Amino acid sequence: MSGVMQDAARQMDGMYKYQRYIYNATRKYYLLGRDLLLNELEPDDGSMILEIGCGTGRNLIHAARRWPNARFVGFDISRAMLETAWTSTARAGLSDRITV
Repeated sequence: MSGVMQDAARQMDGMYKYQRYIYNATRKYYLLGRDLLLNELEPDDGSMILEIGCGTGRNLIHAARRWPNARFVGFDISRAMLETAWTSTARAGLSDRITV
């Protein structure tokens, strides 16, 4: 990873070090319509869906519950957010269909 990307990742980790624990509760006021958008997905059975900037994994979990025959991958520059996404995915019992 380039120095610029490492700096950006470090900054994001610093920002989300603590925010990640309240992120989903606070973002519902900023990300209006995201559930509507997620519900309009129509993946075919066996599809693989990539979310760039998956944060806490909240959207991946929502989608994986709705479409049990699809697989999901999440990518985020923040290692802190990915740790939260991984923990949330495991807690939801969806680690076999969601990779972060």
